[in-house]
Amino acid sequence: MKAFPLLLCSVLLCGCQDREARAENAALQARVTELEAQVKAMQAEQETALPSDAQSVTVRAAGQTCANALTRTLETFREDSLDDRYPSAAQTQLPAECVDLRVNWVARSERGYTFTVTDDAGRELARQSGGATPPAPVSGG
Repeated sequence: MKAFPLLLCSVLLCGCQDREARAENAALQARVTELEAQVKAMQAEQETALPSDAQSVTVRAAGQTCANALTRTLETFREDSLDDRYPSAAQTQLPAECVDLRVNWVARSERGYTFTVTDDAGRELARQSGGATPPAPVSGG
């Protein structure tokens, strides 16, 4: 009979430990689920924040650099001109930054311009406008 109380104590003790272990496991599982959700959110944020490849970033940056340099050229010509006008097509020289890129004139006049810069595949990399809005699109380059 001495063994019975000992056996009863060990069963009760195991039962308490099982409940505690289950509670700890549930808390740990909830924490793991929370951390997995945080990781997924961070991965999704990183995918939208970072470009897919360095080549596309470099090409877009080159397009923007070309657009900025051409805008500087056009604005410098206008500021230096006596009649405050932008250069004609014949008077415009593309800056060195635009080598290997295509400049497409959307609209152009003595008072304003709009152009895009595209890559070899025709993807628009940058768009710039200046001055008054030109009255009509130009054809040709």
